[in-house]
Amino acid sequence: MKNTLIFLFTIIGLTVTLGAEKTYRLENLVEILKSNNLLFKIHEIEKNLTKQEYKINRLLPNPEIEFSRGQGEVFETQESQLVWGVHFKFEIPNPLYRYLFLKSEKQSISKARIIAEIKNRSLIRKFKNHFFRYQYFITIDLFLIEKQKILEEINKITKMKVSIGETREIDYLRSSVELQKNKTAGFKIRKRIAYEKTKINEFLNYVLPDDFKIIKDFDITPLPRIEKTIEGLIKKGPFVELRGSEVEQKKLKVRANRFSIIESFEIFTEKGKEVDADVWRWGVGIAIPIFNTKYLSVQKAKMEQEKAQKELEHTRKHLFADVQGVIAEIRISEKEIETFRGAVLKEGSENLELSKKMYLSGEVPLVVFLDSQNSFFEIKKRYYEVITEWKILKSELEELLGVEL
Repeated sequence: MKNTLIFLFTIIGLTVTLGAEKTYRLENLVEILKSNNLLFKIHEIEKNLTKQEYKINRLLPNPEIEFSRGQGEVFETQESQLVWGVHFKFEIPNPLYRYLFLKSEKQSISKARIIAEIKNRSLIRKFKNHFFRYQYFITIDLFLIEKQKILEEINKITKMKVSIGETREIDYLRSSVELQKNKTAGFKIRKRIAYEKTKINEFLNYVLPDDFKIIKDFDITPLPRIEKTIEGLIKKGPFVELRGSEVEQKKLKVRANRFSIIESFEIFTEKGKEVDADVWRWGVGIAIPIFNTKYLSVQKAKMEQEKAQKELEHTRKHLFADVQGVIAEIRISEKEIETFRGAVLKEGSENLELSKKMYLSGEVPLVVFLDSQNSFFEIKKRYYEVITEWKILKSELEELLGVEL
């Protein structure tokens, strides 16, 4: 009985597994990307390495402890006596310099976080672009297959018309040429499909089955009216945040270098017994360089701060121009999509149906139908192409601004 139940559960499990859906939405794939992509994991390790480096810099030096023991002889009496000594020294870095230095080093943790975020967003954007192109190509391939069926039907009808003298041989040859051209176009598209599908699985560290499918999404919601808020979004964006963090770090380094003339304070104490007396001493020392070379370090830190400030200003202006350019392209794409949805697609479909009926009834020549079919195919192809362009542009804009739109 027990074995029978185990067998039944195994069969049910296999059935569920084999019948499991291997279809994914973009949102599902992005989550898989975050969990499995090796570069995501590398970026996380890089962040942790920066934190570890900060912890190392924060450690105080260990105190020095020295103990010695031996025998000594007094020459006058030739007697042997115990000789010993204990030495303790603790060096404290200049507290003001150390405070400012550690504060500047802590900025490295913030920088590492922002850099990891920028790299991760770049990865997501590249992955999404492969997804958008993949769904575009598989859609075009379906159109080519549909077109192929119609052309095969027309080719057979044209051959029959030639045999009964209703049309010329040239029309049959023309339909055959169109048929071969469509097949060739299909081969090219399928190569692109295979490439994009492989790239998607490569980004996901090949965790998807080879026969995975996607849920296509060609819906778009027009971009919110962000033209008047671009500057505010840019200031909060990761690229400007990174430059701002670098400026703050350079400022702290300038202040730290100003207090670096006194390098450290030293506390020491010694106690011991020599041959003829006990020894006890203690003191405080200050390490000051003979030549004030720290002045040059301050000047260098000031120049680095000035450079960081200029880089921040350049990033803001450059990013502003890039964002404006992308938004302008998105707005043009939205108008084009609106035009297609308004009348172009409907009229193109009606024109194709009408020209097919008129050709079959002998009212128009074959070339009229072929022109209508090719025109409608190009219209549909451009419609899905512009939606794909819009989605790619949007993902690029989200990467630049560091937000989901």
